[in-house]
Amino acid sequence: MGRKCAVILATGKNQQTEPGQTDALCQLLFRPMVRWVYDNCIRAGIEDICVAAGDKPEDVQRELPEGALIVSGGGRHGGVLCARAFVAERRDADVLVVSGTAPFLFPDVLVESLAVHQSHENDATAIATAGRDAWGNEHQTEPVALWYRGEQLLAAMEEPEGQEARPGQLPPMGPGPRTETWFAPDHRVGLQGSSRRSLALLSQIARDMVLALCYDEGVDIPIPDGIIIDPRATIGPGTQILPGTVIRGASVIGKNAVIGPNSWVEDSTVGDGCVVNATYILGSVLEEDVQIGPFTRVRPGSRLGAGVRIGNFVEVKNASVGPGTKSAHLTYIGDADVGARVNFGCGVCIANYDGVQKHRTTIGDDCFLGCNTNLVAPVSLGDGAYTAAGTTVTEDVPPDALCIGRSRQTVLPERAKEHQKHPRR
Repeated sequence: MGRKCAVILATGKNQQTEPGQTDALCQLLFRPMVRWVYDNCIRAGIEDICVAAGDKPEDVQRELPEGALIVSGGGRHGGVLCARAFVAERRDADVLVVSGTAPFLFPDVLVESLAVHQSHENDATAIATAGRDAWGNEHQTEPVALWYRGEQLLAAMEEPEGQEARPGQLPPMGPGPRTETWFAPDHRVGLQGSSRRSLALLSQIARDMVLALCYDEGVDIPIPDGIIIDPRATIGPGTQILPGTVIRGASVIGKNAVIGPNSWVEDSTVGDGCVVNATYILGSVLEEDVQIGPFTRVRPGSRLGAGVRIGNFVEVKNASVGPGTKSAHLTYIGDADVGARVNFGCGVCIANYDGVQKHRTTIGDDCFLGCNTNLVAPVSLGDGAYTAAGTTVTEDVPPDALCIGRSRQTVLPERAKEHQKHPRR
């Protein structure tokens, strides 16, 4: 095959999606449709790509890889015409012009349609789908993309209707003698997101595609209710995903884990054998055999070592927690480096913020923190140190020491009777 390139149209807007937003930027499984189209082109071996943006090219740039070529223009030059210079430099190439709202224009479709375009020596080849409507009548979709000879596309740009093409609209095939419509066998190819209703349909199709791939790779999803998995995520065989779970970004889930029910994993790594129950995990790493939840939150920058146990109503933020450490309930571990086999009693809090800046706390191996211990950062506890329940730690504790930082208990005999005279409310 000869030289090939692509122009992706990300300029169209309408009021049915989000007023003022480019349609191609509407989300489909947490990624804008234009990124789906861009990635499909890359996977089809089309690496020379120009994205025609509208009046806010910076919005499109944010959603594409660094260095992606973005061109923009307003008025009648706001569509494919703003890519005129790009096409002029590639007049000897085959140029794909594709809508940025066609996320299911799969790589194999692009490869096969290009082969037809070249073998038939066409000036232009449209990609569409055909099928039967609800009444059994044959119908075909509007083209979602066209292959052009570069020279032919430049000629189409000079046509009056080409000059007046609406933003996001494909240019006409032009006056060339050899034009053809190639019909993709997969009806999904012709689907585009142009309204909230159509976006919901596309999202359901995309979700089912990802779930089907998970099943094929040995992932156990017994009931898919409420499960949404980002296509960038990787999940190992034997892992069970339970209802209400959302996995976002390029998250990596290991083998034989249990995720859910009602869990959220975003841009994180969860190791083999982990159990994640009703938990939010954001930008963090869980090593193997971690058990966490329910009602737990792991905030960005955290790392939980092998065999860590985190229970209900515990929050971990920007902290490393060593293997075998346990925090069963009602604890805040923020900006800390925690050793192995540490026990956090109920209600332990690391006071990491002084109102101006955050400070770190260091806790050594085999420490035992009694219930309602407060660690006022910056502070460190040596290996094997213990704190008594109710202690507030404001100074470093040496290894193997017992720290008691609370008022001595005072008992006043008979004083309770004064309060007992007043009726309870």
